[in-house]
Amino acid sequence: MFIEPSDRAVGSQDAEEIESEAGRASKITAVPEGAEWNSVESTILQRRSIRKYKKAQVPAHVIRRMLEMGRYAPSQGNCQPWKFVVVRDAELIQGMEDFCVAECKKLSRGIDYTIQPPGSLMRSVTRAKAKLFNRLQPNMMNPVPITAITAIAQGRFAVFHRAPTVILLLMDKRGIGVPAIDIGICGTNMVLAAQSLGLGTCWIGFSKFLNQSPKWCEKFGVEEPYEISEAITVGYTVGNPTHMIARETHEIAWFEGGKKQVLY
Repeated sequence: MFIEPSDRAVGSQDAEEIESEAGRASKITAVPEGAEWNSVESTILQRRSIRKYKKAQVPAHVIRRMLEMGRYAPSQGNCQPWKFVVVRDAELIQGMEDFCVAECKKLSRGIDYTIQPPGSLMRSVTRAKAKLFNRLQPNMMNPVPITAITAIAQGRFAVFHRAPTVILLLMDKRGIGVPAIDIGICGTNMVLAAQSLGLGTCWIGFSKFLNQSPKWCEKFGVEEPYEISEAITVGYTVGNPTHMIARETHEIAWFEGGKKQVLY
């Protein structure tokens, strides 16, 4: 709020008046300790990663509501380093699935030395390749994605979980700061919006494999400086998944009043 200048010095009464005016301009909501979760907090706590969907398609206008929530996500410098590609054609989604499965098979054969006979030359060579790949792509070599890649290659796990809608998030690599963080915030807005609308979603990191295909890049208009960063599957959930995956309690350094506390 703009305060008109005054010839007289600002005293304590003036400061109180200014603070009072600011309080009236921006309402402060009192949240008592131990209060029930509000609707936004409840949506966050109820969200689950859904890997089993009904065949029924989600109405297009509901998907557009999700996209609008993504569009309003904050980004560094408000550069909005994203584009969205919505795929609702079953044949196209199956083609995307087939391509990603083929890539997982190639990757699994190249780095999974455990499938080679113990003591064999091929096992030694594959293990050496796995170590090199681990240095080049340490995040991809985490046991979680490696296990998933093996399961996909063996047909035990679907990439896009047979969802009726897949949203590709394209990232502008020229974005200010760290555009990948902005993509994460944008996608989270959409995922939480979907949860509030009664839909299930799942982040699909293996969608990045599509960047390796000129065919799919041309199909979806992915060209420099954009790349497929993530995908989000959307659909109606089968069953009522309420199981909460355990969350680790992390150490929190809390600085206040000139002191440091360690909280959990």
